[in-house]
Amino acid sequence: MLITTKEEHINFLNGIFSQAQKLVDEGNNVVATLIMSQLIEIMGSYFDAKPIRSREQSANRFNTAIYKLYPIKYSKANKKSFLYYQLRTSIVHTLTPTCSIALKNGTSDQHLVEKDEITEIYVGNLLNDTEKAVTILSRLINEDKVKLKKLAAGEIEI
Repeated sequence: MLITTKEEHINFLNGIFSQAQKLVDEGNNVVATLIMSQLIEIMGSYFDAKPIRSREQSANRFNTAIYKLYPIKYSKANKKSFLYYQLRTSIVHTLTPTCSIALKNGTSDQHLVEKDEITEIYVGNLLNDTEKAVTILSRLINEDKVKLKKLAAGEIEI
């Protein structure tokens, strides 16, 4: 299947988000965070001119999505690509966060607050903010403010 239309792209993004939401509902926060981290990178790809599967773009794309689609507190927490290295790189490659972050259940005003050199990430907050980011990007797609890319996607039976 080739994803090319606005509707297909929006459904693709919402489908990934719904998988993360399901994992959070099941209490599988590490894998949900992995999915959301990958989704952040995918969303960032809509802001550059390179093919979606271009190599060596993960940091740029992750950071672009953080800066353009997420609340300002993410940008502040992402100094020197901190969130990229802690979420996207560490969790994707090792399925575990580093000692610099603490993944917490639920939501809190303490989300992305550093305590004793450990940044607390509340998975419920991350999920809510990722949902808002998908909504913002979907609006940009519908308004032709980002360039759609061809994405060949194999069938996934669920």
